[in-house]
Amino acid sequence: MSQIAVRERFAALASSPSDAIDLAEAALLIAAETSEVDVGAYLSQLDDLASAFEENFDPSTSLDISVSSLSDYIHVHEGFAGNFKNYHDPENSYLNRVIDTRRGIPISLALIHIALGQRLNLPVGGINFPGHFLVRYGGPDKHLVVDPFSGRMLSESDCANLLRQISGNRLKLEPGHIEFAPNKDILLRMLDNLKQIFWREKSWASGRACIERQLLLRPQQNEYLIQLGAIYEMQGQPQQAQSIYTDVLQSCEDEQLRSVASKRLLSLTPRAPTIH
Repeated sequence: MSQIAVRERFAALASSPSDAIDLAEAALLIAAETSEVDVGAYLSQLDDLASAFEENFDPSTSLDISVSSLSDYIHVHEGFAGNFKNYHDPENSYLNRVIDTRRGIPISLALIHIALGQRLNLPVGGINFPGHFLVRYGGPDKHLVVDPFSGRMLSESDCANLLRQISGNRLKLEPGHIEFAPNKDILLRMLDNLKQIFWREKSWASGRACIERQLLLRPQQNEYLIQLGAIYEMQGQPQQAQSIYTDVLQSCEDEQLRSVASKRLLSLTPRAPTIH
């Protein structure tokens, strides 16, 4: 699949309702802009993983046993685990490499849970937990939370302790912290992770590609537009940056973002020479 076709397919998914997006396919398309990825082949591998588990899976068992069994299958039998050694390696965010190496970060490992759980007709989704992505199984009446980085099932007390550790005791666990995240929000977070890595590495073209895909998911999001303008500046394209900042000033109602856009625009505006 050509790079143009990859981006067009991602754009088609991004324009769909959030619940209709195939997360695994979208994540593989993110990876496919970096290297040649046979998206269909990797989706088939996920099918095969689910089928292998299903051979010994009794769908009539309780949610607790089903989730515990599936988590053991993913993390013990198949060996998926958190990449402690190279946590900030961008390959941890590329689903094809996670499938290949069995190593990843919380959000990419969560996609393995979600992909297999959905194929097994289990109610499953991601949780946009602050600082550490989690997986939730179950519905409104009963749910279970799994840390996809370790494979450990978390109680409500565990979640509260994790939140306190991450936030430095600034946050207390609330119901909203463990609600299902929309698929678009999950993809935005994946792209945010990559964007931060590329920003630190000054890989401006790769960072720009992340923002462009975020804008496909959330068109005209002014925060992303300002970030895109900043990358145009870094790439030595001030006219494109000026155009973006001008658009933000004309359309944005957020005073803080307007202030940032105004300052950036002013810094790019040629000043008349001072006569002494």
